[in-house]
Parts: sequence; C-alpha cells; structure tokens
Amino acid sequence: MNILVVAGSTGGHYFPAVALAEKIRELRPDINVSFAGEKKIKNLEIWKEKGFEFSAVPVLRRNKKGILILSTFIIAVFALLRSLLLLSRKRINLVLCMGSYTTVLIGIAGLLTGRKVILHEQNFFPGLANRILNRLGIPAAITFPDTRRFLKKTVFTGLPIRKEFLLSEKEFEKYGLSPKKFTILVLGGSQGARFINQIVCDCICLFDPEKFQIIHITGRNDYSSVKSAYAGKRIARYLKDFTYEIPQLMNLADIAIARAGAGTIAELSLKAIPSILIPYPFGGGHQRFNAVKAQEKGCILIEQHRASPQMVFEGILKIQSEIEERRKNFASLQICDVNGNLAKLCLKLIGEYG
Repeated sequence: MNILVVAGSTGGHYFPAVALAEKIRELRPDINVSFAGEKKIKNLEIWKEKGFEFSAVPVLRRNKKGILILSTFIIAVFALLRSLLLLSRKRINLVLCMGSYTTVLIGIAGLLTGRKVILHEQNFFPGLANRILNRLGIPAAITFPDTRRFLKKTVFTGLPIRKEFLLSEKEFEKYGLSPKKFTILVLGGSQGARFINQIVCDCICLFDPEKFQIIHITGRNDYSSVKSAYAGKRIARYLKDFTYEIPQLMNLADIAIARAGAGTIAELSLKAIPSILIPYPFGGGHQRFNAVKAQEKGCILIEQHRASPQMVFEGILKIQSEIEERRKNFASLQICDVNGNLAKLCLKLIGEYG
C-alpha cells in the first residue's frame, strides 16, 4: 500500500504532514508514505532527515484578483497530466491533501482515477484549496471542531503533532538560559515574521534583565538585524534563525509571542504556554480566526495594525500575573492529535486499520 501526502511550502503544512507520516510508519511499517509539494521546498532537510521520498508537483496559484489560474490552459492540462503520472508511477492508494494551492491538481487527479482522497484542514476557517476540493466531494479531517460549519463531510481529528512535542525535559543550560527567570519565546513561524521581530526588538529595553530572558527564533532573513538589536543589551537570550528544536525550546517557555498559524497554536496549547498572538493580516485572514479561538482559551490577541511595544509588554505582564489560570485554560483547547487519529483514519480508508 502507498500513501501520498501533499503539503504546502510552509511549516504549518509540512510539519503536521511529517508528524502524520511518522505515525503511519509507527502503526504500519509495511506501508510506504511519500510526499509531494512545491519544488521550492524539495531541499528542506526534514524530508531527507526523516527518511521520506519527496516529489515536486505543479502548483495552481492565485492571482491578485483572487482567481485560481495557471498561465494558460495548456499548462493546466500539462500539470494535471503530471499529477496523474505521479499517482500512477507510485501506485498510490490514498492521497492526503494538507492544504495550499499545491494540493488542488493532485487532489483532482486522485478523484479522476478513483483513488481514495482525503483533506486535512489545519485552520479554523478553511483555505480556498480545501474548500474547492471539499465541494468536489472529498471529505476533510479538521483541527478545530467548529470548522465543520464551513465544510461538508468532516471528521474531527485534531492536528498531527511531532512526537518530540510529547517530551518534557527542560535543558536550560544547553541554551545558555536560567530556570529562575521568566522565559519569553518569540516565534514567527517557519518563515519568520519581520513585524514580530521588530516589535520585540523595540521591547527589549522594557524588560528587567534580572527577571526576564528571551528565546527568539527570527527566520533566516532577519537574523542579522535582530542580532544587532540585542547587541550590548544585558538581557539573557538565545537567538536562532531557524531550528527543528522548537519542542525542546517550548519546554523552557513561560509565555510566547507568535503569529497565529494553527500549528503554532496547537503546539503552544499542548505545552500550556499562554501567548500573545499577532495574526498575519494577509493570506485571507485565516490566522485571525485561529487567534480568536485561542483568545477564548487564555491567550491575548493583538491586531498587527494596533500593536505597539508598550501594548505587547503590558500583555506579557498581564499573562504573567494570571499565569496558572491561563495555562490551565489554554491547555483545555485540545486540538492536538496526539493519539494518531488522522493516521488511523488514513489506514482505515485503505482497509488497513480497524
């Protein structure tokens, strides 16, 4: 049996995809799982590191007017044929689409060839690609239970979480930090977030270095400028452009400042880290929907156009003063798939589980 997982180019898509694949491999080592996605993520170390094969697929994109297009009808036909060929060559039994425009053509190819196809929607409000495929009759596994109001044929599974997030060791010394200080984790997602980087750099002078320390994951584009902003400051910090050690770093955090991708919220809620969420204001605004659900469970939502260093600092102090209550509340969100629900569903669809 062969399962193809199709994922977008951001960590919000491919990290849950990897977590899913590892769980399938754990449950059924005899079933082959491979990945497909945009060519630009082909060289990400994670595929090779985890021992999975990756294939580049054509991408259906969205233009400035919000219309899904390829440059010409001929290219669209060619891209669909490429997708059909990939499914045939790999003898795929099940296609799992993790969202993004990357999945549209290959999902359609799966339908046309009578293969089992399923979607996974990470966000509270579904993306356009998943809405299109769902309207074609493809069922969707969902992260947030209330997402069922936007889609047909849904099943709640939660978001697949890498097994590293289930570990709880706290290695402060490894990262040059102290267990006695209140630790702030700054995340911008797998691509980084310039706005969050800048506003945190503007906050540095407000933190008492005797009481606070910062873990700051900057993204590869902003590392140098953020490093310069910290230069000469007394506050203890661990700076990194990109890392696969987010699970280990979350074990050290008391609070986070982050975007509001579904994966980030799921991981932070699993670790019970109440957060200040500054949703990415573009991309259809789906992060704001995620942030509203997290706000109901103890996080603070700050819109980017309203955010200021003082507002972020005051939010940190507020969460700090109510930390235990907010931890308990945020942990109750329970949108993480820690039991392999999605993996078991995939195996059930191809008759290999339950």
